[in-house]
Amino acid sequence: RTCTKKKCRATHRSLIMLNNNKQSTEQLEDCKSLLAQTEMFQKVPPTDLTAIANLMKYRVLAKNDVLLQQGESSDRLYLMKKGDVVRNHIDEETGREQTVEFAIKATSINSMRCISGGPIFATTKCITDECKVYELMRSDFLSLLKQKPDISIKIAEGLCEEIRSGSRKYATPFFQQQQQDVNIPAVTIAAGIESYYRSALNAMLNRRLTGVKAEWFPQMHIQVPTRIAYMCGLKWLRVQSDKHIHPDAYAYPQFVRLGAAFAPGILMTPVSSVLEASNAGHMNNESMTTRWMRGIVPRCGREIIFGIGLNQMSDYFEERLQPHVQSNVVANALGSLSAGVVSGYLSHVPHNLSTFKLLEPQRSYWELYKAFVDKSVPPAIDKMVKHWPSTTKTVTRTVFATLLPRGVMIRTVQIVGSFMLLNGTINYLHEREHKKIQQALGT
Repeated sequence: RTCTKKKCRATHRSLIMLNNNKQSTEQLEDCKSLLAQTEMFQKVPPTDLTAIANLMKYRVLAKNDVLLQQGESSDRLYLMKKGDVVRNHIDEETGREQTVEFAIKATSINSMRCISGGPIFATTKCITDECKVYELMRSDFLSLLKQKPDISIKIAEGLCEEIRSGSRKYATPFFQQQQQDVNIPAVTIAAGIESYYRSALNAMLNRRLTGVKAEWFPQMHIQVPTRIAYMCGLKWLRVQSDKHIHPDAYAYPQFVRLGAAFAPGILMTPVSSVLEASNAGHMNNESMTTRWMRGIVPRCGREIIFGIGLNQMSDYFEERLQPHVQSNVVANALGSLSAGVVSGYLSHVPHNLSTFKLLEPQRSYWELYKAFVDKSVPPAIDKMVKHWPSTTKTVTRTVFATLLPRGVMIRTVQIVGSFMLLNGTINYLHEREHKKIQQALGT
C-alpha cells in the first residue's frame, strides 16, 4: 500500500504524538546497542554513541504504517528494534515496482541517505503487527556532527570498511514479483509469433513420444487465436491478481501468494486444452468438443508450472542476473532462458501424461504412465537392472524415467524458446512505447 505525501506526513505526526517522553535508561542502552550494530556507527566510540542515542526518540508503529515515502527528502533515519518492514522502489524508467534488499546489517533504515538529505530511494512500511523503532532527525544529527567532528571521521571509517560492489540489490522474494499493467497489443504480437514455434516443437515432441509423424502446423486458424487468448489471459490474470489480492492482509500471506500464482495456470487450462487438441487430430478422431477434455488433469499441473515460469520465475531470474549484465535485453533473455529450463524440466512428465491421454483416450492414466516409463528408460539402465529383483527393478526404472524422461530436451527447448520469444517481444515493445511516452513528455 502506498501513500500520498499528505498521508505520510500524517503518519509521522501520529508517531511523534505517540511518545514524546525522554528515553528510559534501558531504552538508551538498547538504542546504543543497535547503533553499534550498524555499519555507519560501528567505529564510533561508546561515549559518542551515547550522545547520538540521546537525540533519538522511541516510536511504535502499527501494521502498514509508512516510515518513508519514495521521492521525499531524507530528513530522518530509523533503527529497528522489533518487527519487520518492506521496501518498495518504483523504477522511473520502466514503471516497475520492485522489492529492495540492502546488504547492510538490517537494523538501520535510511541511514546512508539521511546524511546527504537526498530523495528517499524506496517507500518503507511496517508489515508486522507492530514495529518498534528509534528515530533520529537529520537536523539534530547534523548539529551533533558540527559539535563533534570526530564522529564524522569514525562514520567514514566504518562505511569505508563495509562498502563493496553490489551493496544494494534488487531481490524480490519468489512469488512476490509484481506485474505492471499488461500491454495487450504487445502480448498479442508475441503470442502470434510464438504459436508457430510452439506448434512445430509440439509436432516434434509428439513424434518423439509416439513414433507417428504429424503435421508441423495443423489447424493454425484455431491455434493462433487460441494461443493469443491463452497468453493474454495468463498476463491479464496476473495483473488483476497483483492489483486486487493483498497477501499481507491475510493470516497466511505465503499461502495466498501461492494460490494467486497458481490461479492463472488453472483458469487458462481449458484454453490450453483446445490448443493441444488441435495437434492431436492425426491419432484421435474425436470431435474437438470431446477431444479437448482428454488429459486435462495433468495438463492443469503443466499449465501451473508454465504460468509461474512465464510470470514470476522469469522476473525472479531476471532481477538476479541484471546486476551482472549491462543490457536489460540480455538480462531479460537470460532470465527467460533460466526460467524456461526449470519450467521445461518440471513440466515434462505432466505434459507427457496429458499428451498420451489425448492421443490414446481409451487407456487409463496408470497404463499410460507404465507406457511412459517403458519408452523413457535408457537402454543402458534396462540392461543394468535386467537381473535385479522385480521390485527394485521397477523402482529404479520408474525413477530414471521420471528424472530423465524421453523427449525432455525437446520440451525444454520448446519452453525456453517460448519464454524468450514472449518475454523478449513484450519487453521490447513495452520499452519502445515507454520511450515514446518519455519523448512526448519531453523527459
